Amino acid sequence: MSRAILYSMNPVAIAFFAAAYMEKQMRFLLLVSTLAGIALWMPLTAAIKYAVIIAVFVMVIFIIERRNIKLHPLAGAAIASLVTILGGLVNAINHTDMKKDICMALLEGAVIITLYCVFHKAIIYIETSKKGQILDNEEIISMAIMMALLVYAIPDVPGVQFSFVETIAYFCVLFMGYKYGTGVGAVCGTACGLVLYLQQGDNNLIGILCLLGICAGVFRNIGKIGTAAAYVITTIGIGYFIEKQLLGVGEVRALASAVCVFAVLPKKIVAKVDLYADKMHYVVPPKNVQEITQDKLQDFSTSFQKLSKTFYSLSETKSSLGREDINQIFDELSDKLCKNCAKCSYCWKNNFYDTYKAAFSILSAAEQNGEVMETDIPISFSNQCINLSSFLYETNRGLEVAKMNLRWYNKMAESREAIAGQLGEVATIINDFSKNLYDEAGVPRELQEKIMSRFHAAHIEVANISLIERGDKKKDLYITARTRSGRCMTTREAAILVSEIVGKRLKPGEGVKNIIPKEFETVVFTEDTNFKTLTGIAKAARSKEKVSGDNFSFLYLENGEMIMTLSDGMGTGLQACEESESVVELLEQFMEAGFKEQSAIRLINSILVLKSDQQSCSTIDTAIINLFTGMCEFIKIGAAATFIKRDEWVETITSTSLPVGVFNQVDIDGVSKKLYDGDIVVMLTDGVLDCIPGENKEKYIEEFLLEIKVRNPQEIADEILEHVKGLNNGEIVDDMTVIVAGLWKK
Repeated sequence: MSRAILYSMNPVAIAFFAAAYMEKQMRFLLLVSTLAGIALWMPLTAAIKYAVIIAVFVMVIFIIERRNIKLHPLAGAAIASLVTILGGLVNAINHTDMKKDICMALLEGAVIITLYCVFHKAIIYIETSKKGQILDNEEIISMAIMMALLVYAIPDVPGVQFSFVETIAYFCVLFMGYKYGTGVGAVCGTACGLVLYLQQGDNNLIGILCLLGICAGVFRNIGKIGTAAAYVITTIGIGYFIEKQLLGVGEVRALASAVCVFAVLPKKIVAKVDLYADKMHYVVPPKNVQEITQDKLQDFSTSFQKLSKTFYSLSETKSSLGREDINQIFDELSDKLCKNCAKCSYCWKNNFYDTYKAAFSILSAAEQNGEVMETDIPISFSNQCINLSSFLYETNRGLEVAKMNLRWYNKMAESREAIAGQLGEVATIINDFSKNLYDEAGVPRELQEKIMSRFHAAHIEVANISLIERGDKKKDLYITARTRSGRCMTTREAAILVSEIVGKRLKPGEGVKNIIPKEFETVVFTEDTNFKTLTGIAKAARSKEKVSGDNFSFLYLENGEMIMTLSDGMGTGLQACEESESVVELLEQFMEAGFKEQSAIRLINSILVLKSDQQSCSTIDTAIINLFTGMCEFIKIGAAATFIKRDEWVETITSTSLPVGVFNQVDIDGVSKKLYDGDIVVMLTDGVLDCIPGENKEKYIEEFLLEIKVRNPQEIADEILEHVKGLNNGEIVDDMTVIVAGLWKK
């Protein structure tokens, strides 16, 4: 490339050097070969000028890279152009025709930018292309121009009737036309014809080589030998009828040499590529898989929502026995006692009005008091009833049975309400899930080329690259790759390499192997978070208890959230421990499955309500920290206060809600706070606060946190627990747990 001199300028050498140098591969060899070419083929003063330009360019890039400044791949064009223009302006000072030199310097700078873009495309394709890979229009033109400039730069040997330039020109046109078809052949032929025109001054060669490129593409389907034969026949025909110069000795030798080289090339190199095959067979589906899945999930969600409404309609409870229940009791009594009584006709036929009035009075007393006493029975009825004691006994027994049925009815109604709530939450979860399905995002061609180029330089072969966009708009990069030439690379090193290319900090995904294997395997890279957390825990069980009724967890989700949870089971000991442990485990499972936190809590509450006849309840204290943004959502269900410590300032977050498992409908207290670098979040159970004397226990903890100077979360948790134990002379009256999380920027 250094020999491709145009009007005493060498923009080709500078543009090619800059484009190749920015790829960071074999830089020393590139520098030496470029300087050697300039020194051999240019006058001394011009060679010194371009050597200085290259040296300045290298120094500028070195300084930028040393300061870890990320450059766009095309930034090298601007730097190379600017340095060349400055060099031309300095050189113009020593010449008489300064205006001309200034114009030439500006022109050379513009040409460098154009050629840099051309070479950049071509170099990326050469480095990353695989067998059968399709070229786009820009790559076709870039490859053709670079090939033509290479042909232009090849010297001819004087005194020999054989032209290396024509040989390579004929070969390039034949090769590109056969491999990529008529379009690429025509472009390559035009470019090579233009080069020969610049050397020989015959403009007919532009059209002739363009026609030969079309010929190679037209006959490519009859095979390599057939295409070569058609190429030779077409050239001879054009020479015989149009351009006699093509039948000269040197031209014939060049044509024969080009065809022979083409004929002996292995099939792997000349394998044909159909630029339009994929487009011809591609059919756009009416709906993609994601849309179909979303529609199905929406149908499921609607079905569960309707089922939930049905259960809600059956969940109405009764506060007391109704008139119908009391009437049914007396109907059963009259059928059981009065029917076989000797005075049945006297009471219900002869004195129907008095008997009915007395029965109504007894019903009213039963409805008000829930039972019937002897004093509630009218005197007239008690005087005439010969089975009064049996009547009272059976009446109250019937009332007790009715009350028991009422309790079971209400229990069933509560269960239906809880199930309705669960079905409603499932409907909400399915609906949310349908909106958060991963979507495949297209990977820009230039990004693919950069990744493949950098991995190729590290002896990693890439088979496929895909980009998946999650519901939270974060993207995961999937790369199918393997190592070559016995090289070894860890996935963490690969993540650093990809991060430099995409301009974002990435990390290997969860469950990814530590090393890229020798066989193809897909590695996922996810966006790394901006913050990290350190945690600490201190706990103590109630005196004379073997286990604590408190449980906790620190959960890191794939979406970049860290969830710290603290639960205090009702009472102490093993039963309280099992209850709080169940709550924490369920919450972890629901959150890992992608449930929203409030939906997960409502499901847990309904499970505890349905668990047994005995009351089962636990507190839930949760902090959900987004490690990308630092936003933290606090959710407290019957939990003690939470504290945020920031330098010389402490904020308290409290709640007045009841624990989960008490009522069907749970009251969720939630608040969002922005956390910053160095903030400390402290959670504790009510057993810790109960050890503090006085009324304003939260204020006491605030002041104590301000006195603590350590920053380690574990040390903070230990100091809080030891301090409150000392306030109560070491006696532990209730389970105590303190969990602490510190947030720091990476």
